[in-house]
Amino acid sequence: MFVNFLSIFESRVSDIFGAARAPFSFKKLAKQAAHEMEDQTLVVNGVNTAPALYTVLVANDDDPLLAPYYPQLSREVCELVKAQAEKKSYTFVGEPLVRFMIDPSLKGGRFSVFAENVDAPTLGRLYEEERAYQKGLSASQPAPMPQRPAAPAPAPVATPALAQAPNVPAMSAQTDAPGDPFAVDPFGPGAAPVPTAAPAALAPAPVPAPIPVPQTVSRDQLGVLGGAAATGAMAGIGAESVSANLAGVRTPQPPAIPQAQLVDVVTGETFNIAQTPCTVGRERAAADVVLRDPNVSRRHAQLTFTGSAWTIEDLGSTNGTLVNSRRITRCPLRSGDVLTFGLSTFEFRG
Repeated sequence: MFVNFLSIFESRVSDIFGAARAPFSFKKLAKQAAHEMEDQTLVVNGVNTAPALYTVLVANDDDPLLAPYYPQLSREVCELVKAQAEKKSYTFVGEPLVRFMIDPSLKGGRFSVFAENVDAPTLGRLYEEERAYQKGLSASQPAPMPQRPAAPAPAPVATPALAQAPNVPAMSAQTDAPGDPFAVDPFGPGAAPVPTAAPAALAPAPVPAPIPVPQTVSRDQLGVLGGAAATGAMAGIGAESVSANLAGVRTPQPPAIPQAQLVDVVTGETFNIAQTPCTVGRERAAADVVLRDPNVSRRHAQLTFTGSAWTIEDLGSTNGTLVNSRRITRCPLRSGDVLTFGLSTFEFRG
């Protein structure tokens, strides 16, 4: 029975791509989705409940080709999943959701599928997030460029110098490009030289003003000058003056390097943060800290280091960002604060 589903699925996917070629085998994708369903099906209140969330990871190189077809491909994979569940007498907590995401670690032509169990409210929120994402994806598709009318050929411009020059061949009416003034070289072989006026007497070049000798010597200059050379460079400058000048020289301090950690309070997993800004989310192509939590948005929150302190900002996530159990939009962070993204909780150490 599943073989029949695969044949229908393959045929429909082929129709979606048309003359274009899919970057990988969707038949293998369907088999992996079915395998994930079997592994993640749970018995809930005596009923075999199949996972309702399916995430397909694709390579960054394949995303431009697949992006226009994501809505159709999601529907086809969803229909296949539902057919397989019906065959097995499985149920779902709601309409299954299939979504595509980028995994930069994948090479072109590779993919991965994983299924997850989520409750009905979470599934509904994820549906809304996916609809908004696909709507934005459609809006970002570039519109075809309008055809511009051909520019009219420029009118020929008479050149006085060429008009007075003897034996200069006239411009040919037939050129490689209409209106191209360089189609015929008036200075090519056989062309007589164009008479020019005698060159004017050259004015004497201005003498550059002498460069003033600096009365201060930087530490870098002292590092270059050594021994007798340093003594010669310092001739005529008193030791007191050098000391006074060096006292005012400031060595530039390197910018502070942000260093912080997010420590999972349940598993102890640690994410080191050494860049700013740092994005936390579920989308592997858009997040620096990637959380495998269906309640986490693609781009959930952002941590920023100002040079002396950290701040956190929610990026309009579906489930919000909590700091010490309080929902925030933007706030400063202190070491020991407890951050919650979706169902994932971390201790901030910075």
